[in-house]
Amino acid sequence: MKQILMVLLLLGSFPKTYALEKEPVDSNITYNVGVMSDYWYRGVFQSESAVMFGADYEKNGIYVGTWMADVDKGLEYDVYAGYGFTVLGVDSYIGATGYYYTDDFDSDYQEINTGVSYSGFSVDYSIGEYKTAKTQDYTWTQVSYAIMDNLIVSYGEWGKELNGSVYKVNFNKTVQGLDLGVEVGKNDSDTTGADKYVDTTYATFSLGLAF
Repeated sequence: MKQILMVLLLLGSFPKTYALEKEPVDSNITYNVGVMSDYWYRGVFQSESAVMFGADYEKNGIYVGTWMADVDKGLEYDVYAGYGFTVLGVDSYIGATGYYYTDDFDSDYQEINTGVSYSGFSVDYSIGEYKTAKTQDYTWTQVSYAIMDNLIVSYGEWGKELNGSVYKVNFNKTVQGLDLGVEVGKNDSDTTGADKYVDTTYATFSLGLAF
């Protein structure tokens, strides 16, 4: 599912960080649209079903993009930029992401992202601020392993002033140009959200198109 952002829920894998294995494309600009049965991000429930749209620009390792989804109350819109590069055979990136919301669905998040990937293993790390009435500092760390090209297992954990962790399995497959994705996850009791969405196992499905 390696497009500029792993925002490509289209493919069933939800971390919104720069993809380290992006395939070359003829155009510097790509778009994606899709739907998902439930919207979970980093083990936190967001909304029941969502329609999404994204646009990315990439050239010489520099990437800029945006991603949007309808949520239960209003719209989430993300913006991100960064630089991907390879050092001694290790794919790496550094960038920044902002998550913004309309209609008071949530407060804004702004973070710095970085990560490395080698031989199927990936480590992603983000440090940011959650801009509530009192700004909260947080970190997000995720370790992933690609068992196959389209099957990824991962563990992610919030840190500092935000709590929670999640184990995930993501499967994605492209069929006649359509990107099909499945995510199964298990979060813990410290995760943010209503009682029925924490310390629970969930599954979500996505269908998308990249062009």
